Amino acid sequence: MEKYDTIIVGAGPAGLRAARVLAEAGRYTLILEKNRTIGQTICAGGLTIGDMDFVPKNIVDAEFNYMLLHTAKGSYDVDLGSHPVFTVDREKLGQWMAKETEKAGALIKTARCVSAVDGNHIIVNGEKIGFDHLVGADGSNSIVRRSLDIPVNKTVIGIQYISKTLRKDLEVFVDDFRYILKYSWIFPHRGFTSIGIGGMTGNGALMRRSLDELCDRLSIERTRFEAARINIDYKGFVFKNRFLAGDAAGFASGLTGEGIYQAILSGEEVARGILNKNYAYPGIKHLLKMKNNQEKLLRIFSINRCVPHVVFNNFVPLLLKRRNLCVMINNKYGIV
Repeated sequence: MEKYDTIIVGAGPAGLRAARVLAEAGRYTLILEKNRTIGQTICAGGLTIGDMDFVPKNIVDAEFNYMLLHTAKGSYDVDLGSHPVFTVDREKLGQWMAKETEKAGALIKTARCVSAVDGNHIIVNGEKIGFDHLVGADGSNSIVRRSLDIPVNKTVIGIQYISKTLRKDLEVFVDDFRYILKYSWIFPHRGFTSIGIGGMTGNGALMRRSLDELCDRLSIERTRFEAARINIDYKGFVFKNRFLAGDAAGFASGLTGEGIYQAILSGEEVARGILNKNYAYPGIKHLLKMKNNQEKLLRIFSINRCVPHVVFNNFVPLLLKRRNLCVMINNKYGIV
């Protein structure tokens, strides 16, 4: 039976970052990806400033130092200052990360579907492969998480159209809380636009209708529809010699749906924990602090639909006039 120091299930940002760190340290590392092409995933492709510690600017589609915030009472230019937002084509990001990971010495195999985890080996395409460490970086429906008997009870959903209609501004819409708690976005890319909406799982039909109405209102072509469930149900990430990273662990933000930064950082942290049993995981502690603060805010918004309506239509316009206060709130909640 073939055996590796570490097997990583999933070649997304979490898995690729973990593999690169391990390979650079000389560990015999295998990544298994169920899809034939790395990076073909459902994602709006938004990056915040933290991602740029890991991602080169030459693969970025666009950089925004401001955004247009639309509320029921008006639209506002929001200066993002030292926290710009970037957009990236997820396939381009995946391909770049895969090349860097292979340069470091990790082995990547695509079209490999893991069907079972049993003891210290996995079954992939009918073949048994052994491991000393196993990393589940295989998304919200992680087979590694299921092998640990950890259910996923809390999720959010993101739906979007990838549109041929080009837009120039980064836009966020928090203008309608009549039926459900949600927000919408426009992320311009090089050659296409992501226009989408995020909210709690179970409200998909209402969200789709709202997104269609927004597209019609803005004359945006609905070219290709996509939807994805995002796991926000964190229950731990270290389980003896098995680890979870990214969406498999539930690190994504329940407030904004952001997950690329969480995936890359948690992948690196898991790798460093494998390399050093006494590692203190400072990056994971940072992610969990940010996640807990965001989800406290989400619970407040969820109390009653009047709460986000009052916040975004009465408090936010006043807040935007106080730059220092905006920075303080963003530092606490990690919104951008």
